[in-house]
Amino acid sequence: MKKLLLAGVLVLSAVSFARMGGTTNGYMGNGMMNGGSRMMSTGSHMNGGMMMNMSPELRQEMQNDMIKMQEKQLEIRKIMNTSNPDMKKVEKLNNELYQIKADHMNKMHQNMVTVNQ
Repeated sequence: MKKLLLAGVLVLSAVSFARMGGTTNGYMGNGMMNGGSRMMSTGSHMNGGMMMNMSPELRQEMQNDMIKMQEKQLEIRKIMNTSNPDMKKVEKLNNELYQIKADHMNKMHQNMVTVNQ
């Protein structure tokens, strides 16, 4: 009975691992579980074919957005690593981070619409 249960768990884990695309956290890179963002993962849009369809100016803007997001995440980590983190600052930085992400995604969407017309 134990062997059957063990074999079932092994098959289930193999199937679920395969469905996630071979990642350990299901986010195709360093998702929020690892303190990063989905967009900054190694399998992201910035490394794929989407970059080829961008003008040099838009590509630079997108890279600058990525840098800004990384800086905000670093600031949040620094605050959270203190013995008494200021949650008001963290909340403010998170709001700024998500605004940058939203703007970044809007730029990507607008570029996709423009390219696919």
